[in-house]
Amino acid sequence: MLLMGYKKNMPRRPRPQEAKRSEHWLRVMVHEHSDLLDTAIAEAFGWRDTVIVWRSPRKDDDYAEYYDEAFLDRLGVDGLAMPLDEFWPKSGPRWDGLARTKDGKLILVEAKAHIDEAVDFRSKASTNSLSRIEKRLDEAKAAFHASKDACWHMPFYQIANRLAHLYYLAGINKKDAYLVFINFANAPDVPEPASFEEWRGAVRLAHRCLGLKDSRLARRVTTIIVDLKNGKGQPSADELRRPSS
Repeated sequence: MLLMGYKKNMPRRPRPQEAKRSEHWLRVMVHEHSDLLDTAIAEAFGWRDTVIVWRSPRKDDDYAEYYDEAFLDRLGVDGLAMPLDEFWPKSGPRWDGLARTKDGKLILVEAKAHIDEAVDFRSKASTNSLSRIEKRLDEAKAAFHASKDACWHMPFYQIANRLAHLYYLAGINKKDAYLVFINFANAPDVPEPASFEEWRGAVRLAHRCLGLKDSRLARRVTTIIVDLKNGKGQPSADELRRPSS
């Protein structure tokens, strides 16, 4: 099934009905425990009386993942000062989740259940595309006021390119956008489940390697660790949302 208005070559990727790891657990949280997840997100950013509407993953939308201009369309984003294809090459980040609040806040989600997947050494883009990606990563690093010696090209490239897209929306285009990393602790379907404390340590290490500090953009980023040890999602907002100087 295709959404009206979407063509086969559009950057929307329908997903299988059955999924594993973070893809499965994010579906569980969005469809079965959205009240817990929404509360954790709202509390992390200090929002009051906020209603979050999930645009993906959705069962009635083939659990589709969105990327490139399609993720902006899915969020209802318009009036951009810079088009996305000017900022980043085609085939950009596949967003695990997308949501929008009733008052217009945009929420981008990256989910992980296997701690080893947090390491991504570099983009596999072509030479020409890679040059533009590295330029944008350096711009984003400066906008986040990250340490000058920190490398955003590796080994946390995937985290860095998500941060860069937040910079694109909230920094360049002045949209009320936020980025949420959701990590699943004690996931039973990964080779080596990581505990809540192990995930928290990994987040601290990633922040340190990326040179993140408290900044206007960093306040738009949070990490939520969902502990699955009791077989039920129990979200808890990570205290490292705002890295110290």
